[in-house]
Amino acid sequence: MKGFNSQKGQALILIAFGIVALIGFTALAVDGGRVFSDRRNAQNAADTSAMAAVVKYIRSNNDRTAAKSEAVQRATSNGYQTDASHTVTVEFCDEVAVSDPCPGEAANNPEFVRVRITSVVPMTFARILGRDTVTNVVQAIARAKGTGEPDPFTAGAGMYSTKKGNYNDCFKVLGSAGLAFHNTGIYVNCSGSDALSFGGSANIYMDANAQVVGCSDDLNFQIKGTGKIDCGAIEHNVNKNTFAKVPTTLPRPTCSTAGSHDTTNNVMYPGAFTSKTLKKDTLLMPGTYCFSGPLSLIAGASIRATGPVKLVLSNDLDLKGSANNFTNLEIYAKNSNFSIAAQGVLNADRMRFFGEGNSSFSVQAQGVLTSGDIYIYSETGQIDIQAGADVDITAPPQGDTFGGLLMYMPWDNPNDFILNGGSGNIWRGTILMPTAQVTYNGGSGFKLYGQVIAETFKINGNTGGDIYYDTTYVYSPPPNPSVEIIE
Repeated sequence: MKGFNSQKGQALILIAFGIVALIGFTALAVDGGRVFSDRRNAQNAADTSAMAAVVKYIRSNNDRTAAKSEAVQRATSNGYQTDASHTVTVEFCDEVAVSDPCPGEAANNPEFVRVRITSVVPMTFARILGRDTVTNVVQAIARAKGTGEPDPFTAGAGMYSTKKGNYNDCFKVLGSAGLAFHNTGIYVNCSGSDALSFGGSANIYMDANAQVVGCSDDLNFQIKGTGKIDCGAIEHNVNKNTFAKVPTTLPRPTCSTAGSHDTTNNVMYPGAFTSKTLKKDTLLMPGTYCFSGPLSLIAGASIRATGPVKLVLSNDLDLKGSANNFTNLEIYAKNSNFSIAAQGVLNADRMRFFGEGNSSFSVQAQGVLTSGDIYIYSETGQIDIQAGADVDITAPPQGDTFGGLLMYMPWDNPNDFILNGGSGNIWRGTILMPTAQVTYNGGSGFKLYGQVIAETFKINGNTGGDIYYDTTYVYSPPPNPSVEIIE
């Protein structure tokens, strides 16, 4: 007898499996599409919110609260706000939890903003398979480059010590020194336990605090005024890049034709010269004068001009006469020194000294320098204003290429500076010497309107003077922030 195997019932099993598969594909198509669409929309919202935050941060002069509020508003306008189904978090990367840092270069960096959006997406068909919701988490990181890092120019300190690390005596006040800080205090970036040292008999007045990354053994020192010693300040990451935007010099001019000298009328005309000796007061006609050899002024002779003059020097120049008067003087020195000698007088309405290589600028004792709109730069040479010099100088106005910069010895300049501000001297502007030790020998009656930035400071005994933090004269790097999406 021939057997027979019935196929009845197998179709039901196949149909059942088919229905499950159909529901699965439907769930994948419908619910998966919903998850994918939400993730794409959330990512777009996070991207635009992060960009809105950094733009607002720049436009609001680094107002973090305003930046975060702008990001939240932008996310809301794109359909994402903190509610039962969504969470919107906006943080600067130096504020996030240690356990959840921003990635890469954004980690603990105040220039970066992170926007994170978490969405709980409800399922429809996937519920049959036991999945009620799917959670999407997206984030975007944007950068407001060039705005967030604190530096010497934003510290508001009349004297700022750049030196970083576990060092002591980075700002040292000796003996009976007397110094008054008006509308400002000092900032010491060293982290040593005695980074700030006050001599017991010093007389210090401050309207603001002495901020120290480390601390001081002289916490009981009586500062007059409202200032006090504030230990544990935030360390600033000061390095060569901090000063990358600071302007240094202008291109050295050249002369294509020979100059001339009318010895009868004591008048010189611009152009190229070899060695030149002047025995009488001489008028320089406007233009550029290039000297391949020495320009010597003897017997008390002076030079003067009523229009713009550029002196291009390859040898030293000493001004010894009492009538060196200029409306607009630029000096381009290359491995050569410029000095105002004892009894020498230089008066200028506008002046620039660009010291290329090992070129120095000095005013000797009893020398006189008076100039508005003056900028003094020495690449690797010295700037020396000697005790007993009579100096009244004002930095270029804000808006000028060198606006607010009075004196500048850049990061790679190995020389130190002695600040000999005598009685009756007035200096207005920023003295920027970020790797120099500045020894302050100012006298009673000396006034500085601006800021001094140096690696370390030593304030000698029997000194005095007043320092006013006046933003009219303080240098500030030109704003050049940029925004970019990082992630």
